[in-house]
Amino acid sequence: MSRADALLAEQARVWPTLAEHPFVLATADGTLPEAAFERWLLEDHAFVVEFRRFLAGVLTLAPDEAARDVLAGGIAALTPELTLFRAELARRGLDPAAYTPSLGCASYTGFMLASLHDGYEVASAVLYGVEKAYLDAWTTVRERAAAADSRYREFIDNWAAAPFAEYVADLGELLGDGAPTAPQRVAFGRVAGFEVQFWDALV
Repeated sequence: MSRADALLAEQARVWPTLAEHPFVLATADGTLPEAAFERWLLEDHAFVVEFRRFLAGVLTLAPDEAARDVLAGGIAALTPELTLFRAELARRGLDPAAYTPSLGCASYTGFMLASLHDGYEVASAVLYGVEKAYLDAWTTVRERAAAADSRYREFIDNWAAAPFAEYVADLGELLGDGAPTAPQRVAFGRVAGFEVQFWDALV
C-alpha cells in the first residue's frame, strides 16, 4: 500500500465527510446562499495566500529534483488561482486586504506553516492532505452540478480538472510506500479535522 493510501485509510471515518459536507453539496446543487459563498471567497483567499508560503517552504525542504519539479509546478499554479479569487472578489465589491481571517482559518494556516519545522516528511503529508481534500470536495461538486450551468464553473475547473488530479496523484507518489510515520499520521489527521472545521464555519 502506498503511504498516501494508508493515511487516507486511517481517516476512513472522517475523510468522506469532506466531500459530503453540506457546504460542498449546496455548492453542487446551486442552493448555497451568496453570503456563504462570499465568506468562503474571503476565507479561502486568505488561506491560499498563506498556503503559497507553506508550499514554498516545502519546496526548500524537498530531498531531490524530482520532488522539486512537482512542488514548483504547484507553486506556479497558485498565481492563476489567486487571480481567479481576486477577480471574483473585485466583481462582488469585496476587498481581501481589508478582511481579517477567522480564528479557524488562522489556526489552520498556522498549523501548516509550523509543520515545516517538523521536516519534509511531515510537511509533505500535510501538503498532500490539503490538496487531496480540495480535489475530493470539488470533484463532488463537478459530479453533482449541472456542469455547463454551474455559477462556480471556474472554481470547478480549477480543482476538479485532470491537471489538478494529476498533481495531487504526484504529491501522493512523493510520499512513497510503506507505513506512515507516527508524526505523519498525526499531522494528516489534523488536516482532516481542520478541513471539516473550515467547511463547518461557512454554513
